[in-house]
Amino acid sequence: MRFIADFIGALREAGLPISPAESLDAIKAIELLGLESRATAKSVLALTLVKRHQDQATYHELFELYFAHIENAHANGDNTLESLEATDKQQSQSQNQESAEAKDGSAAIASSELGLSLLQQQDMALAIAQAAKAENLSSIVLFTQKNHFAYKIMQRLGGDELNTEIRAIVDSPEQKRLQEQLTQARARLLEQVKDYVEQQYLIFARHKGAKFREDHLQQAKLSQLEHTDYALMQRLVQKAARKLATQHSRRRLTRKRGQLDVRKTIAANAAFDGALFHTRWKATRVERPKIMVICDVSGSVSRVARFLLLFLYSLQDVIPKVRSYVFASDMIEVTTLLQQEEIESALEKIMQCWGGLSTDYGQALMNFQEQALTHIDQKTTIIMLGDARNNQGDGRPDIWQKVYRQSKRVLWLNPEQRNSWDTGDSIMAQYSPWCSSVEPCRSLNDIEGIFSRILKYA
Repeated sequence: MRFIADFIGALREAGLPISPAESLDAIKAIELLGLESRATAKSVLALTLVKRHQDQATYHELFELYFAHIENAHANGDNTLESLEATDKQQSQSQNQESAEAKDGSAAIASSELGLSLLQQQDMALAIAQAAKAENLSSIVLFTQKNHFAYKIMQRLGGDELNTEIRAIVDSPEQKRLQEQLTQARARLLEQVKDYVEQQYLIFARHKGAKFREDHLQQAKLSQLEHTDYALMQRLVQKAARKLATQHSRRRLTRKRGQLDVRKTIAANAAFDGALFHTRWKATRVERPKIMVICDVSGSVSRVARFLLLFLYSLQDVIPKVRSYVFASDMIEVTTLLQQEEIESALEKIMQCWGGLSTDYGQALMNFQEQALTHIDQKTTIIMLGDARNNQGDGRPDIWQKVYRQSKRVLWLNPEQRNSWDTGDSIMAQYSPWCSSVEPCRSLNDIEGIFSRILKYA
């Protein structure tokens, strides 16, 4: 059942969630019903493999591409799944024997098996599919591999022997005409092979390529992203935030089994004359965090700030108490703007108004002290995103010390690698003593990991 298994693999690559049990159900269903009726096969596989309405269009598209050559096999009388999975050797032997008996003259002249098949105009669709399977065409990822696979399939079909026959020195006009016929037939076959490879590329590689790009963007430096990648990155950020929100969507009650709550246990069993029918265990309620986020949106950090704010505001279900501030020199609260407008539109306005300016951490922290210091308490988590490059100015670490002492914890996220801290005009060392944690934050994976820990240990 490799034929069906490969199709299930293509669906998984396209993003359909298919479990091993569902795969086995689909294979068993096809074993019982066969592939004679394309419509029946399509319906049965859809019932066993597609669970979400949004996946229906992807399934139908891939089914039509993947099963396109079944009609060719059906037209030739190959109506069973067994015939689709027959070996190349069995098919070529039977076809060559029939063609030799039917056309003695051509068989005597054509010396290669592939040439013989082409002269008899035999349908090569099934042979091409089997050769592609043998060459593991389903592993194709890049469009640059298409010519390579077409060449390998031609070789497996017998292309080398056919080429030798075409290039051989001939003595008679009949042999010359034969070579011309074989050359034309080879060109038609190569075009058919390329069409098949293109079809399989659309099935297997298109979604692999998209997944490869997504994996790359998740690990890429946010500060180096091109504007052409912004739309896809925004979708990835929101997808990662939704996943995290699902994991932390409820107020969790973490039970510490092994720590018996004696008072509650006695109270729960008071009606049973001291017999302990019901035990009560000590528990710790994990509260939703109260967060203040401060983002440097100067030229060197603005791109990272954009996606950090987008991620944070995509977590509104689990982090509703968020106040946001941005600065280059003057500190501005943007909480209301982010709450009242669409997040993408609000981010664009923030970057246009305050992004790209030179940095003054001292001035920004003085503004923050005036605007927000009185609102910080022992339930507040402070998140600062900045590279601590202050253009040789006074960074006012004394204000940051006050922030640290009044808050529950302080996280400083630096978009530069660690060995760049405290070089040039960086004053990271002045702020580090007054931080609960100082971490590099350069990619989407870093942002996701940081917020996962915030929610876990809130």
